[in-house]
Amino acid sequence: MVPIHPLGLLASKHPLQFSRDIPLLKLPLKASTGPRPDLNRTSTGQGVRLDWEEKATGRERRFLCLPRPDLDRTRETGRPVSQPVEPVLSLLPPFEGKSVLELGAGIGRFTGELAQKAGQVISLDFIESVIKKNESINGHYKNVKFMCADVASPELNFSAESVDLIFSNWLLMYLSDKETCISHLVTSIDFLTCALFPSCLSMAGIFISSLSNLPVYCGKYFMPPWEINGEFSLLNCHTTYVYIVLMVEELVERMVKWLKVGGFIFFRESCFHQSGDSKRKVFKECQTHDCSGNLYELSLVGCKCIGAYVRNKKNQNQICWLWQKVSSQDDKGFQKFLDNVQYKCNGILRYERVFGEGFVSTGGIETTKEFVGKLDLKPGRKVLDVGCGIGGGDFYMAENFDVEVVGIDLSINMVSFALERAIGLKCSVEFEVADCTKKSYPDNTFDVIYSRDTILHIQDKPALFKSFFKWLKPGGKVLISDYCKRAGPPSSEFSEYIKQRGYDLHNVEAYGEMLRDAGFIEVIAEDRTDQFLQVLQRELNAVETNKNEFVQDFSEDDYNEIVDGWKAKLMRSSSGEQRWGLFIAKKK
Repeated sequence: MVPIHPLGLLASKHPLQFSRDIPLLKLPLKASTGPRPDLNRTSTGQGVRLDWEEKATGRERRFLCLPRPDLDRTRETGRPVSQPVEPVLSLLPPFEGKSVLELGAGIGRFTGELAQKAGQVISLDFIESVIKKNESINGHYKNVKFMCADVASPELNFSAESVDLIFSNWLLMYLSDKETCISHLVTSIDFLTCALFPSCLSMAGIFISSLSNLPVYCGKYFMPPWEINGEFSLLNCHTTYVYIVLMVEELVERMVKWLKVGGFIFFRESCFHQSGDSKRKVFKECQTHDCSGNLYELSLVGCKCIGAYVRNKKNQNQICWLWQKVSSQDDKGFQKFLDNVQYKCNGILRYERVFGEGFVSTGGIETTKEFVGKLDLKPGRKVLDVGCGIGGGDFYMAENFDVEVVGIDLSINMVSFALERAIGLKCSVEFEVADCTKKSYPDNTFDVIYSRDTILHIQDKPALFKSFFKWLKPGGKVLISDYCKRAGPPSSEFSEYIKQRGYDLHNVEAYGEMLRDAGFIEVIAEDRTDQFLQVLQRELNAVETNKNEFVQDFSEDDYNEIVDGWKAKLMRSSSGEQRWGLFIAKKK
């Protein structure tokens, strides 16, 4: 639990407690000493507009500290020196001749680049002086329409299915969801008013009710300054003290309606640092329907760190997301299975409790140290981790061997945890949500390809190993640990287990042969089942020894599922049915 002290004078007696699972807006709440003209605006976002106007004109701002990097321009180019556009634009889908809607365009950092390829660009920002500056820089592009409009306004609208690509850069990081806003506000009022200000409960209840019934908006808010009169007997809470921006879900729903079927939403954000350096929730999928009742949703195409930030600034928080509008009947297949069944967020945290901080694969840091020690890593070498999980092995390699690591995983949940764990770690590790069977890298890119207990999910291993061979530099190594099976047909029970998990298992010798067939030399294929059994037993003993702590942090059912699962793995492996293999091979 993380304590928040909303009133400095009363913090020691009445700290607010929030679960670590709730995004926190770590803004100090102090007794108000006067009016807040910057927030004396309606719920349509006018308070936001004033703040941005002050930022744009360079005037000192007394109350709000909302950095807007796209306005930190230099010279007459309108672009920050340290913020090149190429890494972002290279991640866009093809948009030649397409219609593009640019939200939060600012002074046009990306507008001109988009206009050079697009058929039409609508460049939108809600600060009039800023959009005029954009027009002065990019107005010579005849295919650009400049609009001064507030993305937070429900009145902003475009024709249904009229846009091919919606593009934004550092926009959603300032927004949150209505439920979070109301939950925090209710909690703060409950704790403070019940204890100290019972006379204002009815007023607060009316306020919350009106806030809840708003059809939009209330995205991110600043906790209202509590105006205390003399004897601390009255708490005045007024809507003018709430920073109402936009409910992200409503904005996304409208975006989906504006998009053509097959169109894309691309956004780049500081995903885990909200304005004020607070935590961000990861963007979530939504559903909407057209006038004919057809249901559509956003399907994740890709999510990755901007490599330049990772390499140059050791910053994994600059994330690009690409979503595509698809029919809700479209099957997301294996990715959906991973995130909704095997690797739900709670399941990942349970696995981490067993394997150790940062790890979701057999043996945790112990086996990681042993296996990485076989790779002859040197500073500056580049490693691809296929099935990176929550990133523990990648952080270990980068921090201890000064290598550059690219971690990919098909599970959105896994990569979300990895990105969150990367905050504050100054190492060269970048993460991406990607399907390794569809991903492509230039030939001879990596010195090492590393994969831990992941390729069991891949049905066409020979094709994947051929890709590994191409991606590796000459002399590069591949190291894989993976679940295997004994030679011959499996029992009906083990066969059902394989089917239920969607695994594709081979015996250790056949696994090694697939690597040779892909072109690798010096192939080592070791049966490590004895080590697997020792690790499983040690992990099970640790969970059982610390049952009370496990149940307290999770639940009795979670504890039983883990214990039963580990005992089942021990039984399958002891019988010889389930094997564990270690494979090392080299590209000539």
